[in-house]
Amino acid sequence: MTTFTPKETAELAEAIYRVQNEMTFEFLTVKEVFRTKGKDKTKSSVLKADVGGRILLAAKDNFGACAMAGDKYPGAMVMMFRGTTTANNKADFLTDARIGISLSDAGIPVHNGFQSTFSSMLPDIRRFVAENVGAATSIHCIGHSLGGAVASLAADWAARNTNKPVSLYTYGQPRVGTELFVRSTSKKIGPANIYRCFHKTDPVPMVPLYPYMHAPHKANGYFLPSSQPLVSGEAHKMANYIQSVAGQSWEQLSGIAQDPFTLESSIENWLKSKSPVSTSSPTFWRWLDSAIIYVLKKVLSKALGALALGLQGVLISGFTVADKLAYILSKGIDLAEHLSIWVERLVRKMMSALGMKAAKSKDEMTRDLIRTVLLKLTDKANREARKAIKKLNG
Repeated sequence: MTTFTPKETAELAEAIYRVQNEMTFEFLTVKEVFRTKGKDKTKSSVLKADVGGRILLAAKDNFGACAMAGDKYPGAMVMMFRGTTTANNKADFLTDARIGISLSDAGIPVHNGFQSTFSSMLPDIRRFVAENVGAATSIHCIGHSLGGAVASLAADWAARNTNKPVSLYTYGQPRVGTELFVRSTSKKIGPANIYRCFHKTDPVPMVPLYPYMHAPHKANGYFLPSSQPLVSGEAHKMANYIQSVAGQSWEQLSGIAQDPFTLESSIENWLKSKSPVSTSSPTFWRWLDSAIIYVLKKVLSKALGALALGLQGVLISGFTVADKLAYILSKGIDLAEHLSIWVERLVRKMMSALGMKAAKSKDEMTRDLIRTVLLKLTDKANREARKAIKKLNG
């Protein structure tokens, strides 16, 4: 199967931002991926999307493009999507903030704002695919930040609705869906065809918090070291991603070592550790995400007779995510000591990171307290992500 290089995909993820201010696709034809020796120009179509809310800051503008590649990659169909900008009175920021869960076109829970934007472009995507799928041998979806999230939904759709192999390349992408989506899209696209690149200190891939997760399932993606020691908006800039992958192959990028965030023994050691934690540390958010999943599965398997996956399907209705998680964790406090101790450790870890006074006993760890802690952490993560996105337009 055809695979684009890290440099090519990073440069396209950066270049597609200009589609918002260009009425044609001409500015991208200079890229090697689209160059042709003949007189015929690359077949392309600019995509317009609905951004913002249904009423508040609702807007429609250029968001991406579909195109057939040139001589270097004959038969490759490319879909590219831009990230958040400040155009249309910052309507994109409202798209990012619509964190509620809705159903994808396949009936799977995903991020409401991302799905709404993708769905608004789907008629044009379908049209381009129908007109060119006969000549296509593969489909490649590319995006940065918000564009990476939308590219993930586009790749999932393409894998379900065409018989062509699909590749997905994203940079600094936020989480798109629940575990149901991650499992499903990983199976449809294939884990080896998902190239999720993220800087260690980029805060955007850290949001939204659980139950949102990253694809491919049970894989860390392509981890890129950062020059910044703390969570930083600089790490989210596409220019820095281009610099990080320049001259690298996918094999070389996959060899960069990461901490064992998903190993149960490592998670337990992190929860038991007395070392100070801080929300400004990028590793805190990685450990926290794994720890929440680990503790929830312990509690759910014992108290409710279901794995954490069972929670994913019911989050689209009823109470907020924070309410549901607080309810489950508070129930875990009342379980046998060998289980409740992990809930206590998790709550104390979260309170410590927020600078809150630690609960003295498990009796103080009420549902309301746990809910407050979860809301504070969510707000903190979202504020860091918003600051990073604003730096793109600063």
